Amino acid sequence: MERMEFIDLLTNNRGVSIVGRAWAASLITILLILSGCGLNATRNIVPVPDPDLTFLMRAKGLAAVKDGIAIVVVPLPDVKELDGFGIIVVNETTHWVSLNKADCILIQGGEAIKPMTKSQSSARLGSGYKAKMPDSLKVDISDWRRSVNFMRRRNRDVDITVEDDKISIIGGTKEKLFFYYRTQGNTAPMQLIFPNIYNEATGQRTRFSFKFNVEKT
Repeated sequence: MERMEFIDLLTNNRGVSIVGRAWAASLITILLILSGCGLNATRNIVPVPDPDLTFLMRAKGLAAVKDGIAIVVVPLPDVKELDGFGIIVVNETTHWVSLNKADCILIQGGEAIKPMTKSQSSARLGSGYKAKMPDSLKVDISDWRRSVNFMRRRNRDVDITVEDDKISIIGGTKEKLFFYYRTQGNTAPMQLIFPNIYNEATGQRTRFSFKFNVEKT
């Protein structure tokens, strides 16, 4: 029933109150609030354990190592408007490695979604929003691969949502990235894929994949 039809029913279409006006107003308010709660239910992104991945218990993230490259992926629980992920890419090789941001797709419900640009995500999150990793992540990384916490970062500005499509990481350093994807509003499982991290000296290409379930609470 449309909102105006409901109001007309309460007022008998003639402005004559069938029930007390205060009671009717309260009832309408309650119905609208309940309707809004249903549309804005909290979404929790939960990692799916895998034998080839390390589950980061405190931060509820996943980590993997392959071909001298280590990646940490953590859903950002403080982001409700979009699906946000904090990502640390560690280059343990002696060469440059690179990845294209647009290639890092999120698959949900059969749809492949590209990361949002900096301007797109800023418009949704607001100019005052500052991305950050969960506080517990350093402890998780210390338990998993302690040396990562002590590696330097070459470009400290990369931890904003990057606008440049290509991200290059020098050997022996790490970079912290934040990617945002448009929320699909359903509970279909997710798969975040890094299809091509490229070693610019050897030509080797490395693929990473991380799966998540989505829960509404």
